[in-house]
Amino acid sequence: MTLLAEVMQRPLDPGYALAARRREAGVRPSRPARVLVALAAAVCGLVTTWAVVELRQPQPGGVAARKALESEIQRRTQQADAAQHANDVLRAQLAAAQSRSLAGAGDPDLARRLEQLAALSGEVAVTGPGLEVTLQDAPSSGPSPVAGDPRQDAGGELGRVLDRDVQIVVNGLWAAGAEAVAVNGQRLSSLSAIRSAGQAIFVDRRPLVPPYVIQAIGDPARLQTGLARDMAGPYLQALRDNYNVQTSIQTSPRLALPAAASVILLSARTQGQTGSASGTASSTGSGTSSGSSSGTGSSAGPSVASRPTPGSSASTGPIAGTPASSEVAP
Repeated sequence: MTLLAEVMQRPLDPGYALAARRREAGVRPSRPARVLVALAAAVCGLVTTWAVVELRQPQPGGVAARKALESEIQRRTQQADAAQHANDVLRAQLAAAQSRSLAGAGDPDLARRLEQLAALSGEVAVTGPGLEVTLQDAPSSGPSPVAGDPRQDAGGELGRVLDRDVQIVVNGLWAAGAEAVAVNGQRLSSLSAIRSAGQAIFVDRRPLVPPYVIQAIGDPARLQTGLARDMAGPYLQALRDNYNVQTSIQTSPRLALPAAASVILLSARTQGQTGSASGTASSTGSGTSSGSSSGTGSSAGPSVASRPTPGSSASTGPIAGTPASSEVAP
């Protein structure tokens, strides 16, 4: 009660009251006092500036470690690019040898069938008309310090493109009759997987950077109509309307899709031949993948609020059939 009474009766602090009385009496601080205050303020400012500079300056050990890591990444990237180039050269030589062997065997139907299967499996580069779908983060989206589903976070993270978005569009294109699909130049096959790690989207363990350009070879009108009828069409519309994700769909008279980075050869053997369960598949290549070739995607509707968190993986693959409009690139 004493404190409340003091506050009510004397609202002005005694120190302020004393300074006001001195000012009214014409008493001013002496020159030495003012100089001392200015000096103390200057010293405090210098000390604060020095502390901030020291804290923001990177440590020599950290700078050296970062440079070493950057140089190692560049070296490994160059090695991977050289190995990929050598792989492409060997693949071209193998395709040429197969073509010569089949031409010598005098079986044009077998050669044509092999060419169709190579185009469907992603073993060879293909060209033809098709559809191009582009996904770009919303302008307000930014880096998130917390891993999670951006649709469940607040702020600009709602406008970030997820691996699930790319999966749904790719599966919608397969269902619409696409004969070959690539994401940012990465050709998809029946064993391809689209997944995320943190905020990065990967296709077959290769990171992608936005914008995400999904190219599909096939009849452009049929692809556009099928995409609109599939759940992918309303899904894209929901991304645009609810989260300001930038999307565009364009037809192209000619698209050129590269061959898949790696092709895994699988063979199936019957139970009588192997003594194991029927339909067992054995791999003669390298690499792993999950999922089936029929693609994935929920059929519940275009809602994007209940999607799984990033980090889930799904395989995408072509619908069985033979290419009608794509051509094997020379």
